[in-house]
Amino acid sequence: RRVHGDLINMSLKAIECIETHLKQYPQYAERLASIKKLYEERLWYELTEQVLGYTFTLEKEQPGNVLVQFYELFIRDLETRINYLKYARMVVSTSRRFEKRNEANDFLIKIKDRLGISKEAQLLLRIEIIANKLYETTVVELGDQLVQIKEEIEKCPGADSLLYSEVYRVHALYFFKRKQHEEFYLYALQYLAYTPAANIEQAEKIQWSVRMGMAAILGKKIYNIGELVEKEILKSLTATEYVWLYDIMQAFNGARVQEFYKAVETYKSNIEEHPEIKSNVEHMYVKIRILALLDLIFTRQKEDRNISFELISKISEVKIEEVELLVMKAMSLGLIKGEIDQVESIVKVTWMKPRVLDMQRIQIMKDTIDKWKVKVQANLKDLEDKTRDIAKPQSSRLKYLSLIHI
Repeated sequence: RRVHGDLINMSLKAIECIETHLKQYPQYAERLASIKKLYEERLWYELTEQVLGYTFTLEKEQPGNVLVQFYELFIRDLETRINYLKYARMVVSTSRRFEKRNEANDFLIKIKDRLGISKEAQLLLRIEIIANKLYETTVVELGDQLVQIKEEIEKCPGADSLLYSEVYRVHALYFFKRKQHEEFYLYALQYLAYTPAANIEQAEKIQWSVRMGMAAILGKKIYNIGELVEKEILKSLTATEYVWLYDIMQAFNGARVQEFYKAVETYKSNIEEHPEIKSNVEHMYVKIRILALLDLIFTRQKEDRNISFELISKISEVKIEEVELLVMKAMSLGLIKGEIDQVESIVKVTWMKPRVLDMQRIQIMKDTIDKWKVKVQANLKDLEDKTRDIAKPQSSRLKYLSLIHI
């Protein structure tokens, strides 16, 4: 009876909460009316989506502890009635409205312990707990915990993509705070791969684009910049003060040396405002020259990969005597394989690391395949003609033998 009475009291408080919100926030009247109706009719599945959306709205638009109070008076009543993972998403949103990170984590830990029945819900809350800890420390143990969580997600059959999105997001932030540019860039790309652009706020799009653009420039081993440039999110920079970063990224992706030099000169003042970029300008010059070399190799036919020092010098805009050093740098980075013939002054390329292709490079590949098809067809026709010539005498000989037998 006591349990039944508690449930009735919670239900009454939930209805009162919705009615209070209807008075206080008329701009949400339509959604709140729908929530109230669905709650009264006990349509939990439909109610979940409505409450989830309203929770996100309160998190983004209402300051203070409005969402925390809404959780205590309404969302908490849904704990055993709706999908646990979606309930955990509401809990995560609520935790972000706490003033102090340690209070948020206390809140998350308490609910995590109650959601032992759902592995996915617990994993989501564990990820958010680590995210809060990153504001205070970046100890290696947090990175190890994220690796363990990812392994646990992979063991969950049909795990929700949200879990991958969140674990990659937080892991990327972990590497960002540790200034590990290559790792941050790779995990941030994974985060974007699992996260629809529509789910990322405009301000967040700009922040991720700036951080990833900087990492792509500063990362000593990052040469596959096309992966970021092809993302719609990067275009968010075009209408901001970071348009300079967007233009430099475009020059890098196109492997256009002169365009890059021009961008560096045009945006000199912007670069000087970022000490880490300013101190790595020479590295940027080396990177654009290597990218130009890679682009040159890509445009060559497989049987035409013996490239002269003179051509590399012209395309990469380095002195002849610096070509060998540039090629050795590309080899040491694992971007190409081959050998350098100092006597003939040529580079024999046998392998090139795969890259993300834009439409222009896809067209080049298409043209290459078309040429290969023509060559194969010509060889096939030649083989058929030769086979026909061989078959004719053989046919006559068989006919002659048949006549002798008769």
